[in-house]
Amino acid sequence: MKRLVASLLLALPLVAGCGDASSSDAPPRDDASAIPDDAALLDAPLPDAPASIDAPSPIDAPASIDTPPSAMPDVPSPPPPVDVPVAAPDVPPPPPPPPPPPPPVMACIATAAIGDGGGTCSGIDQAFSARGINAGYYPFRVLRPIVQYSGDHDGDGATVFSAGPRRRGVVLQTIPVGAYVGLSTVPGNYDPPTGCDVATCGNPSRAACGDSSPALRAPVAGFYWGYAYQGASHMQGWINVPSGALEFAGYDPRHPCALGPAGADYEVHSVCGRATACRGTNPTCGQVNRCNEGDDDCGRTQCGAMSGGPLTPTAWRRTVTLPRGHTCTLRDPPNPSVRCLENGRERDFFFVYPFGAYLYWAQNSTTRAWLHDGDRVQVYFHNRDAQGVLWDFVEVLSSGAPTLTPASDGAGAGSGCSDTRPENCHPCRNGGTCGWVQDVFLGG
Repeated sequence: MKRLVASLLLALPLVAGCGDASSSDAPPRDDASAIPDDAALLDAPLPDAPASIDAPSPIDAPASIDTPPSAMPDVPSPPPPVDVPVAAPDVPPPPPPPPPPPPPVMACIATAAIGDGGGTCSGIDQAFSARGINAGYYPFRVLRPIVQYSGDHDGDGATVFSAGPRRRGVVLQTIPVGAYVGLSTVPGNYDPPTGCDVATCGNPSRAACGDSSPALRAPVAGFYWGYAYQGASHMQGWINVPSGALEFAGYDPRHPCALGPAGADYEVHSVCGRATACRGTNPTCGQVNRCNEGDDDCGRTQCGAMSGGPLTPTAWRRTVTLPRGHTCTLRDPPNPSVRCLENGRERDFFFVYPFGAYLYWAQNSTTRAWLHDGDRVQVYFHNRDAQGVLWDFVEVLSSGAPTLTPASDGAGAGSGCSDTRPENCHPCRNGGTCGWVQDVFLGG
């Protein structure tokens, strides 16, 4: 076979411009079919070439040059193809693709800062009465331990009720895995379906709210206001929610209803267009918020208040201080350092914490933030309620937790604001923290 190839190569004419095998310009051949560059091979005498060279047979034709017919095996012809009908198996159609997962609950819940809190005492901004503050709660299950704070904290985080070197906020507790958290809705939820008849101190047969699924209260610097339950103290405070730490529990009917720290509120009835379910009785907003709630607010002596009225705030500046309180005997405090205060006939109604006091949206209502010992406030209104407790509506002027209890610039106390011109008073006009606190927590 090599001889035949060599004969073919020598019989072909050289192509002009390509050079011959001895050309120094030709690149070396290094592929498998290259002819060895062997001078002896080129100079060797050639054997006698046949008179003619037959063209090679087509690939499919039987070779007849070197193989005698007697050596060819008898190959039977293949049988003709037969069309055999094949029954298609009964294959069910593929299932439809699964629906896309629902969006994360926190992403589809609307948030709001205050909402509609109804009227205010003497028209003073944010001086709400309890009738207009009708918050509920969104329930979550704790999957990873989370820390609850009273405010800005720069301590080591290991000791509860202990402030750091520059900020007065403290760690309230570490909420364990398996407990539940209720995050507060927007507080202002005043929408009486049939009116409250406030001219007669509020009609107790009417509901002060008809919406049992208000928006979530907007977070502040990533912290949500809420409380813990079922395995943790009911203290209220700021909760940071790291990724994967909370799981929305509202669709699981086995979770305990989030009814607020005192069990007197409601869990939201629907979230992201889907009804919630919980273990226990979950009232509507209107069932636990009647139109006569807070009828003794705003100094309404005709409705039970003992006294009350607006003040000139610049003349009533006070500092948050720790009252004496007494040892709790009817309630179990969350910490041995916590004492109690009475509210009318209820001896252990309020807890006295060693670092500060709750600030409320309205008297005897929902908590808003924490004041810390040493914070400076000015008082716009005071009211002694039907139980004899004196409440003050205040504006924070300086704060030991400036992010979570931000101070106001006090500008709303100008422009003729006084006890005789309360309509000129606009506390927290440019932001800041305003709310109600018991007068016993304010010193000179």
